[in-house]
Amino acid sequence: MGRLLSGRLNELLADHPNVANIRGSGLFWGVEFVMDKATNKPFPSPAGVAFGIAELGLTMPYCIAVYPSSGTVDGVNGDHIIISPPYNISSADVETIATTVQNLIVGYFASKGE
Repeated sequence: MGRLLSGRLNELLADHPNVANIRGSGLFWGVEFVMDKATNKPFPSPAGVAFGIAELGLTMPYCIAVYPSSGTVDGVNGDHIIISPPYNISSADVETIATTVQNLIVGYFASKGE
């Protein structure tokens, strides 16, 4: 299921202008966010991107919990979320998770005018 999750996250998010990197192993995956994909310039800490995404994820229509983290570039700036579903998920669950995370990220940045 890890390879399936990796593949789907990459298919759905690799081209997003604010997604710098999708990395992980098995069923533990991180999605890193940047202001500018061309330069990999991170969002400043006060923007609270990862925490904003996590908060939005708990609302309708997303209803998904992701783990937010910041300060990953220089100890202050930089944002990413972690997705770590249970080991007993099905391929249908992977599809639901991947598309929900995609919709969440697209929805978050659309709400911010990005």
